[in-house]
Amino acid sequence: MKGLTIKALAGLGTAGATGTIAITTWYLSRPKDVKAKLKSEGLKLVGDSVRAWRAIFLTHKGNAEFIRFAGILESDSDKEAGSKVMFSCKQILNVASGDENYEDFLSKARSYCTVPQFKTIETKILFSDKEPSSVDRDWKDSFVLNKEDPSFIEKVKKSSQAGTSFDSSTSTDIAKDVVKKFCEALKVKFPESQDVLDYERYCLQTPTNIEAFFEKQGYYLVKDGSWGSKFDSIKSTDSSLFDEIKKGTALSSSSDGTQGGPKLKEWCDLEKVKEINAISDLKKIKSRCFN
Repeated sequence: MKGLTIKALAGLGTAGATGTIAITTWYLSRPKDVKAKLKSEGLKLVGDSVRAWRAIFLTHKGNAEFIRFAGILESDSDKEAGSKVMFSCKQILNVASGDENYEDFLSKARSYCTVPQFKTIETKILFSDKEPSSVDRDWKDSFVLNKEDPSFIEKVKKSSQAGTSFDSSTSTDIAKDVVKKFCEALKVKFPESQDVLDYERYCLQTPTNIEAFFEKQGYYLVKDGSWGSKFDSIKSTDSSLFDEIKKGTALSSSSDGTQGGPKLKEWCDLEKVKEINAISDLKKIKSRCFN
């Protein structure tokens, strides 16, 4: 029974059969590798989320030993570095307890391959598999979606020191920079509950277009063959419908679905691929193009 200590073997002589069984049971049930040992200690492993490993990198990136452990280069992006950390951890988690470097690998795995105490909102958000805002579209969309909320305007103004000139009428080209500044300041804060909620509400990556935006909310584009009935269902309540979709044809409340359906589909096909910030009336798009 290779691996039993001299003290344990000596105990077998006095413990008798009961002691032998107990020690044998312990030996057979002990953790067989680094992963099993960490789990036996109650530590939580990171998992397979690419964003989660980016969070691990951002948490430890100031640690030179960690950088060497993962083989991270100065030129690596956050995503590339996170992938290297994941690869390195996957390797050492499978190291057997009998390996001569087991204790060293176990120590590194405890430090770098388990869920840490997150120090920033950004790392906490990434670990929850949500993507932070990173491009102009995200910040423009955030402004358009939230500009009628007074609390949003006040929070952004206060954080970015934008002054009274920042309000719901600010152009998106100007607003995006103000919102970006707000989000950049927020993401490095310690993850207190209200700040995390604000970041999740205002500073996450937005859908690439209108169709993706509504699908995320559980609405889907009208199916082929159903545009006529969709037209019939909204023509009596949508006062601007006919003028906006007719494109040279004569449409009115007396037009039926066979006339209006194709024109409605044509209009929605153009609108659905636009960015959120390019639309002035999202409710109108939803009513006309989605179920």
